[in-house]
Amino acid sequence: MKLLKTAMLVSLAFGTTGVALASTGGAGIYNTRHDYATRSNYLGTQTDRPGVANTAGQCMYCHTPHSAVTTRLLWNKAPATAGYTWDVSSTDGGTALGAITTAYKGPSIKCLACHDGSVAIGDVALARGKLSASLNSFKVGSTIAGYTSVSATFGGQDASTRFVIGSGGIISGSHPIAVPYPFNQAVNTYNSSTTGANVVLSEFVANPHQVSVTSVGGGQTTSTKYPAASGLGNQNSYIKLYTENGGGVVTAGPTAGTTGMECSTCHDPHNKQTADDWMLRGTNNGVAANGYICTQCHIK
Repeated sequence: MKLLKTAMLVSLAFGTTGVALASTGGAGIYNTRHDYATRSNYLGTQTDRPGVANTAGQCMYCHTPHSAVTTRLLWNKAPATAGYTWDVSSTDGGTALGAITTAYKGPSIKCLACHDGSVAIGDVALARGKLSASLNSFKVGSTIAGYTSVSATFGGQDASTRFVIGSGGIISGSHPIAVPYPFNQAVNTYNSSTTGANVVLSEFVANPHQVSVTSVGGGQTTSTKYPAASGLGNQNSYIKLYTENGGGVVTAGPTAGTTGMECSTCHDPHNKQTADDWMLRGTNNGVAANGYICTQCHIK
């Protein structure tokens, strides 16, 4: 299971004309790609009250305190419209890539419900007393008036389609999720998939789960790009592993034999435990000692 792909980008990114929107690591959700209260591409006119600006808070697009889809996470989003499969059946190490069905209880199905581009950001279960509300029609990968998908951050390339993950129900070319992690450098089973026989277990960090704030790494140094950063070693911002319990229920934290990876293994949708852009829990460059995301798991 030698996974040498770049960590999956499970975050939205759009640039206003000539200006790239970015997230400062560890600063919280305000003014990030997931800040639905201040990002103007989410603040369209409501369909239920034409002409009235959408005054949804930062949380309501995903969560609601009452009449949620489920008590778990108080989830308010319309569900994924289809299950997801891969463009390959297994990794080079022989680990099978299991399907992610609409009934899957891991967090990745919630990420994909937006990021496959099929469900509008504003399609929620409840908003201001209205069931099955549609606050706006913006979808991941869409363009919107006043915005451009061409950003200097991406070398002038089209940025919008970079964040459509799972289009058509195929998670093509993305880092595997809902798969076992070789926790304790041993075979694990997760989402009906077991670590392949050809996986070199010694090439994986035994336990990369949430390194403490006193450990090396976990935070950006101050720079022009991150002027508010306060140095390395000050954020608990590393890998997050998960356990699959009986009945397919997934909970945070590793357990010997049943540990796996999800979208939020590498990304924090709320941006509080991140150290770099893309809402990454580690840095997008560097080496293991300064929090480089890939080498938190892979010994290379």
